[in-house]
Amino acid sequence: MKHLGKLVILLLGAVNLLFVVIMLCTAYSPYIQPVEHPVLSCLGLAFPIFLLLNVGFLLFWLIIQQYKCALLPLVGFLLCIPQIQTYCPVNFGTDNLPEENLKLVSYNIMGFGDQTSGKGMDNPVLNYLKDSDADILCLQEYATKKTSRHPSQRDVDKALAAYPYHRTDAVGKGKLNVMACYSKLPILSAKPLDYASSSNGSMVYELAWGADTLLVISNHLESNKLTREDKETYEDMLNDPEKEKVKSGVRLLLHKLAEASAIRAPQADAVAREIARSPHRYIVACGDFNDS
Repeated sequence: MKHLGKLVILLLGAVNLLFVVIMLCTAYSPYIQPVEHPVLSCLGLAFPIFLLLNVGFLLFWLIIQQYKCALLPLVGFLLCIPQIQTYCPVNFGTDNLPEENLKLVSYNIMGFGDQTSGKGMDNPVLNYLKDSDADILCLQEYATKKTSRHPSQRDVDKALAAYPYHRTDAVGKGKLNVMACYSKLPILSAKPLDYASSSNGSMVYELAWGADTLLVISNHLESNKLTREDKETYEDMLNDPEKEKVKSGVRLLLHKLAEASAIRAPQADAVAREIARSPHRYIVACGDFNDS
């Protein structure tokens, strides 16, 4: 029995080692070039799964007092501390803000949703923006309509009257996607970032901030374009995890995620180049990056 116990520990240790290696692969998958290896670049989506599995192994080793084995997941955690901090950030609030501070809200508002009650400006998204007390609002998928279920442009301007400087710009090849910036700081210039996209884009704003110029890049990078049918396929996989159904569903979803990742990579490179060549000291990149 003693030898059998050692064999079980050895086998579990081998499994734990495998999970640690996979966790490290998923943690460092963002360094894989999505254009060349689109599927492999999606490995990062599995990082939280293997992180939790290794946490489970760590607790298991500690409970059965196999402290040497507990070093396996611990070493794995140490090797991917930056990724853990990125995925599970720990931020402590403070009241000691610097005198010159700014509050920026970035929000994909999806055309203000479909939730206006019909009573003027009683739209939860618009109310949130109004009550945010932000200095700058960067809005993606901006759209207004004159219907009882959506706020009009007049409603928006009235609700956001505290923002004297604002502009809207259509982005993407089809110019159907609109991005907006409402600001308490003067908008000195605005230009779209040049990269290929059918319906997404980025806007670069220069804002006057005291004696300095603040550069704000508002982004709406390529969507994964998951349809309602794709989401139903995913739910069907969870509710009825039949082998063939899961296999075909994973293949379909992974193909879409990989395809979108390969398109986003050059878009992200364009944003990085804009930041690198900017002469300004203060730069903010925000928005809907459609990635984790």
